[in-house]
Amino acid sequence: MTDEAPIASAADRTGTIPLPDGGRLAYEVHGARHDGPAVLLLRPIVGGVALWGPFVDALAARLRVITYDPRGTGGSSDAPASATTRDLARDAVALLDALDEPVAHVFGLSFGAMVATWLAIDAPNRVARLCLASAGPTGLALSAEGVRRGVEMAATALVPGDAPAARLAGEVLSRDVREHDPALVAEVEAVAAEAPTDRLELLKRTLAAARHDARDELHRIAAPTLVLTGDHDELFGPEPSAELAAGIAGARREVIPDAGHDLSLEQPAATAARVLDFLLAAT
Repeated sequence: MTDEAPIASAADRTGTIPLPDGGRLAYEVHGARHDGPAVLLLRPIVGGVALWGPFVDALAARLRVITYDPRGTGGSSDAPASATTRDLARDAVALLDALDEPVAHVFGLSFGAMVATWLAIDAPNRVARLCLASAGPTGLALSAEGVRRGVEMAATALVPGDAPAARLAGEVLSRDVREHDPALVAEVEAVAAEAPTDRLELLKRTLAAARHDARDELHRIAAPTLVLTGDHDELFGPEPSAELAAGIAGARREVIPDAGHDLSLEQPAATAARVLDFLLAAT
């Protein structure tokens, strides 16, 4: 079950930035009054900035927080057809450039963690500290249960209707939450529907995730790294996060109790506390 109530947050600053290929990213800045490096949040496959909810509010109490709609979601332009997770990491660098952020802490969740991995590999001078949640070194590291859940989620995305990403946002929650907290599931789906992602964009991201493989490059990550996983992650299970941490020099791995794949939705306060402890350790 979750440790927080409703999904809601008010940004201190919003805008869009142009990308080198002619695209655009819609972004928000929270906690703009804080000094020191900001923390950049990278989304999973579904949902826009609003789905960070109480998690971003908890971080913004101590840090400036930058969030953005991934390509193909909300106010951002569509992704190139052949975009990889490595390509999408360049979007994050472009956003840091546009906001005049020479260095930032980076938190990526699931698909966002794959993108964050390449950001730390290819632009090491831009990453102060790195937190990778609910991910492994490859995009096809599903557990046996995760394969079954993945088939269910794919079927959900194919159901006729106008909000496939919203339904997926609910489906990715752990079985315990889906069975015992229908109000949260309904709210997650409603918030995700406000920043829609169509089936084509979901397909692009799914293919990018399936092609993700950073195993041979993990040794190049220089930033202090925290790897997080939920003890109820039905998609990945514990092994991929352990493999990811083992491939990054000095990385620390921690488990969030009573959390599924989307730590930020199921245990926002507990997850934010771990992230803040790590990001502020050197300040």
